[in-house]
Amino acid sequence: MKISDRDKKLILLVLLVAIIALPIFLFIRPKIDSIKALDEQLVSINQRYEELKALSEKQAEYEEKIVELNAERDKMIEDFAGGVLFENTVMFIRNTEIKYDNNFRATVMAFAEDEETPITEATVNDSGEYVEGLTAIKATTTIDYCGEYDEVKDFMNYIFHYKDKMILSAVSMQLDKETNLIVGTVVLDQYAISGNGKDVQQTPIPNMLHGTKRLYDLILDEEGNVKSYWSKIGVKNPNEEENLDENQEDL
Repeated sequence: MKISDRDKKLILLVLLVAIIALPIFLFIRPKIDSIKALDEQLVSINQRYEELKALSEKQAEYEEKIVELNAERDKMIEDFAGGVLFENTVMFIRNTEIKYDNNFRATVMAFAEDEETPITEATVNDSGEYVEGLTAIKATTTIDYCGEYDEVKDFMNYIFHYKDKMILSAVSMQLDKETNLIVGTVVLDQYAISGNGKDVQQTPIPNMLHGTKRLYDLILDEEGNVKSYWSKIGVKNPNEEENLDENQEDL
């Protein structure tokens, strides 16, 4: 079969196009795509470089701010008690009663189990020393109370401004018409941070008198003598009252 000159020219043109296009698709195009990707990466690197350069220029300022914030954090942690003991709460309420001359009284106190939430994990510092983690503590006490209106109001204000971290998370009150006192219930939430060497401060508990010398007044007869078993059988013991007092003290 004889190919015409026109067909020869077409075949030659197709081969020429293929020779030119093949290197473009096999070699040049991938290189162009690779160059574009590198250009995009270079832009991102340049942006990151500028950011790091700006941070480096403010390094001293940032380090000073970190020291300031760490000191502020440590001060906040220091302001919290190292823990809440139920006897501390009892003495706090008792001292509050004394503060208001017993015109505010806690009649019942119920303690819930403390809620503990980890704040930081234990670590080892640069000196190789073990640093205990910090734990947030919430101690809840439910208190039934009674008192004069003014003292009840002052008590709530007293809690609000108290140096230790505590709040009244719930309050109920009503008027007892028989006594004309305010009675109700408050829920006292106390907060503390334990760990990292923080100690629980023990509340001083004063010596208290236990019992009483005599539960009941002595009953005397018409002659002023103490009535007792011996009186019934006609025997008078002159040291009877003294002996009764001594026996009562032994109890």
